Amino acid sequence: MDKKCTRKYIFNTTPSIIVTVNKIIIEGPDCSGKSTLVDRIKNVLRWDAKSLHHVEGDQFNRYLSEYVSANNTVLDRSHFSEIVYSDLWGRSRPFTKEEGRLLDFASQRNSVIIFACPTLEIMESRYKKRKFDQQIKFEELEKSRNLFIDTLNGIKKLAYFSRDFEELDNLVFKVKEMIK
Repeated sequence: MDKKCTRKYIFNTTPSIIVTVNKIIIEGPDCSGKSTLVDRIKNVLRWDAKSLHHVEGDQFNRYLSEYVSANNTVLDRSHFSEIVYSDLWGRSRPFTKEEGRLLDFASQRNSVIIFACPTLEIMESRYKKRKFDQQIKFEELEKSRNLFIDTLNGIKKLAYFSRDFEELDNLVFKVKEMIK
């Protein structure tokens, strides 16, 4: 198990206050198993899924609106990806530090956040098998993974190492139990 992916802030599955979960956010670098996880969770829960990949416009208001309005929705990516890929590709971040803190708070409210964080070897293997052009370059995989680890440090989350279908099924079962 990769200690960097799980350090300190794994989601506590026995909260002291009962909270209604109305969104699940799936985050992680390219080739980490996010799409498979999103698909499996939305089908098991019979929820909607929505991709929050980058689009032009006011990112702060976009993400805040999505977090507030999400209801029984699995979100593929979040503002955390905006931070990671802005840093990776040398762009300025699309929101201020204060806006980022507000988005951190809003993203965690009534949510389960899952961080897909497989080993670099798994990511590289998946990258090589893909038959389509990818925005990320092969040599950027490790840096993107490390940026996600740093960006999500301090955020309550479940770690998903995307090793096999048994782990996937166990995580989906755990999530289903958490939102009952």
